Amino acid sequence: MKKLIYFFAAIMMVAALGSCEQDESEISLKKGDAIASSTPDPSDIMEVTPVIIPGANNGGNRTCAEVAAAFSLPADYFLCGEKVDYYGGVFAGNFPDGVLVNVTHGKFIDFELEGPIMIGDKYYVVGAVIVKGGNAANVYFYPGGTLGDSGLTAPVNASGKAAGLSNLTFCLVEKVPELVIALKTYLATPIPGDTWTYIRKSAWAVSGGLGVDPTPGTLHMGYNYYIYGMENTFDLVEASLPAIIGPIGTIKARDYYESDIHYLEVVLDINRDRGLVFDNSYLYVGSYEGYEGRYYTAFQYTAIDNIVSQRVFKIDLSGIKY
Repeated sequence: MKKLIYFFAAIMMVAALGSCEQDESEISLKKGDAIASSTPDPSDIMEVTPVIIPGANNGGNRTCAEVAAAFSLPADYFLCGEKVDYYGGVFAGNFPDGVLVNVTHGKFIDFELEGPIMIGDKYYVVGAVIVKGGNAANVYFYPGGTLGDSGLTAPVNASGKAAGLSNLTFCLVEKVPELVIALKTYLATPIPGDTWTYIRKSAWAVSGGLGVDPTPGTLHMGYNYYIYGMENTFDLVEASLPAIIGPIGTIKARDYYESDIHYLEVVLDINRDRGLVFDNSYLYVGSYEGYEGRYYTAFQYTAIDNIVSQRVFKIDLSGIKY
């Protein structure tokens, strides 16, 4: 298992990146010398497990396109760096400007970006690293991208230890803006009968998280930063003008690709023992700057006059205005 720094402002990993076939004559990124780096700050860390993926090369070399295929990503998900060979303690080539690389004992790799790398008119961070040694390669995949990691190795060989480094490839991914999620929703009380009716707006709930104002007379609404590539779960909190009542359900969010479109799905669930359902709902997804000071009735995504026991928003990320 490995530790890595996730770049939480994670990014819109859109199509229109460079070709991911690892033909060195096909793409030439702007490159700089590989130099020693410091170990990334261990705060805000998560764990990722390297994997060995199938590929066309019998010697174990893998391409960024094969990495994309292995993780069910669009073929042009990555902008591919060059495969840089390593022997005699020296890299035979250079890495993109701003990528700092250090190798210890010929097998342990640390890397760090000084910041997102500008290529053309876009910014990129590292989306995957291919570490080749012996006759196989370890692939380190970073959902949402990362600015650094440490202790990467090639797969274990017959000695029972990590093989020495043969070559290293960085697969870059476009940096996208931070996303914050905030919600206010009214709740309705069902009245059973031959025809179900509802007491509309009998209560209301908001997203918990950061920036909650406990002052009586406020919405008591908070916001949450979204982390790409994993299911995010936030508290749905019942509130009243005098005070926060407490958690009443969940707000779950995840991003995925469908027909090469990058979607964000936000699912609202309410505890069934409360006997309430969702009434008018107002959802914000975008930058913190776009959220700050915005009243809930101006949130971009709404469901009005549609009473349901579970609310689902499906959002095309390319359409979000930041």
